[in-house]
Amino acid sequence: MPKTVRIWYVSGQRLCNFRCTYCVSVNDYAKSNTADWQAEDQARFETIVDWIAERPYRVGVRLATLGEPFTSRPFLAKAAGLSSRPNVDFVELVTNGSLLKRRLGQLDREGDISKISLWVTHHPTEIPLARFIDNARYAQERYGCFVVVNALLFPDNEVGVAQLKRAAEDAGLRFNLDLGYDPLTPHGAHTELGVMVPVLRERQQAGIARAVQLGAHADVLELNVAAMRDLRGRACSAGHDYFYIGIRGDVYRCSRYQALGKDRIGNILDDGFDLQLTTEPFMACGAGFGCGNKEDFLNLRHHQSAEDARPPSLGWVDRTPATAANGNTNPDVVAVAVPGKETD
Repeated sequence: MPKTVRIWYVSGQRLCNFRCTYCVSVNDYAKSNTADWQAEDQARFETIVDWIAERPYRVGVRLATLGEPFTSRPFLAKAAGLSSRPNVDFVELVTNGSLLKRRLGQLDREGDISKISLWVTHHPTEIPLARFIDNARYAQERYGCFVVVNALLFPDNEVGVAQLKRAAEDAGLRFNLDLGYDPLTPHGAHTELGVMVPVLRERQQAGIARAVQLGAHADVLELNVAAMRDLRGRACSAGHDYFYIGIRGDVYRCSRYQALGKDRIGNILDDGFDLQLTTEPFMACGAGFGCGNKEDFLNLRHHQSAEDARPPSLGWVDRTPATAANGNTNPDVVAVAVPGKETD
């Protein structure tokens, strides 16, 4: 049994206060600007979170939503309860950052906020940069949350990404840049990179170089592109020290397997469900191509650091601490090894 098992659970919480045109929560999994939960989704969520909390091993959880988690007090109540469990190393929330000052207090009152990790993505059409940075910095400095400021790179937002990176560094915040995806790309089909990733449509190598120049982690970006192209022969630890839970409780070794409907492990909501993790640390990936989620492709075999050195996040791998303009360095940034090329 690995020392810590990492879990990515996408819940059915749907209420969102933003209206981003590129949002990937679409079709059957669309967010809502008016309703928090669909019928049965909240009950499923509560049962699944309780199941996670009862695991007989240590867990780190990315507790994701279809909408904005800080719009939902019932969601935050369960996240807080999960953070208070002794077997839980961290609870990571993916947020737009707009409601942090108003709602972090609930997590502090009802849970262990020192275990809360925030992946805060900037949506420039919905929130001013200054307010966004102020909120993220408040979470880090007032409550000690592990905060990552995240941007999505599209062909038309390079200037904004550069401004966000500078602002994050000036505030002493960690900065991450990911490729922005076309939300209408079919998840179960073999889609060319230029279709799936708009910034790579014209000149792919130039787009990759530009992403690195703007702050993307070069090794992670290389792994990202390679995982979308071809997974044959790649060894992966998903299913051993990491697994994915879908909205309805279905368990797969990763979200790519879920999209393909491949090798479903079972459903947490079924009577008698008993999750059996693989005993082998690595197994050959059978997805073929199209692995585009960082939570998944970071499990492809790489030079891993010691278990204790892993940060409280399913997406943060940078070794370099963020340094504020006054020269102070965040002391809690943990050094970890980053993915490299396959060597065996």
